[in-house]
Amino acid sequence: MSTPIKFSIVNHIALVCLSRSDRHNALSPLMIRMLADLWPEIQLNRDVRALVLYGDGLSFCSGMDLKYTNPGFGYREEIKTEITPEELDLANKYEALPGERRKLNYIPPSNFNKPIISVLQGNIRGGGLELALNSDIRLASEDATFGFPEVTRGIAAASGGMVLLPQIIGLGRAMELLLTGVAINAEQAHRIGLVNKIVSKDVILNTAIELAEKIASNAPLAVQATKETILRSIGISISEGLSLSENQARNLLQTNDYKEGADAFIAKRVPKFIGS
Repeated sequence: MSTPIKFSIVNHIALVCLSRSDRHNALSPLMIRMLADLWPEIQLNRDVRALVLYGDGLSFCSGMDLKYTNPGFGYREEIKTEITPEELDLANKYEALPGERRKLNYIPPSNFNKPIISVLQGNIRGGGLELALNSDIRLASEDATFGFPEVTRGIAAASGGMVLLPQIIGLGRAMELLLTGVAINAEQAHRIGLVNKIVSKDVILNTAIELAEKIASNAPLAVQATKETILRSIGISISEGLSLSENQARNLLQTNDYKEGADAFIAKRVPKFIGS
């Protein structure tokens, strides 16, 4: 049986692939559980300095697979006979019942400390777009389309869409996308700042990996502190943000990587950062 989530580490880069291409990588309960388990593993792995998230086949992720998955992230009643008893038991263990908060989630935790680059092509909808919003850098192919169809299905974008989209593209544009359920193309997404750049489909994954390698060549603790400070500064005063920034910078002065960076600059050589 093929796994719907592929994971590897190459040259300090974590590669996470959604691999359910026959369903446009739509999220099943098994995929959700695997992603929820994977984020802490990557976060604690000091060898990982950046992460590239992408999908097999034509699409990055078309959202929640409503044929298989219910809002509590368990299997829908009508398809439970298609699932093995072992998998069904696991899914039932983690399914959130009505009135309960979700026991797990497929998006990275808000304190995820490694930069995430997402490779967006084909259909990016609902939960798939929420995965993208939780990335730090988003690359789109020319054929990518983006949308939140939740309101057309009687639900809401509860895994970050309603919170993150206004921060990224502004309140008015976010309201329009979330309240209408209308999809936009890659050019429109780039124009409103939803994606960083549009890249040819033939080279988009390699471009993302090259960008991740550039990030990974920098001092890991400085990269992590920069990401953390940017995200924690959202919604606070400039004074509070500057205080946070100063504290982070002061902590970095105590690291071996700071000494290595300064020594390499003086010696006019490429620094060798070790993440300590």
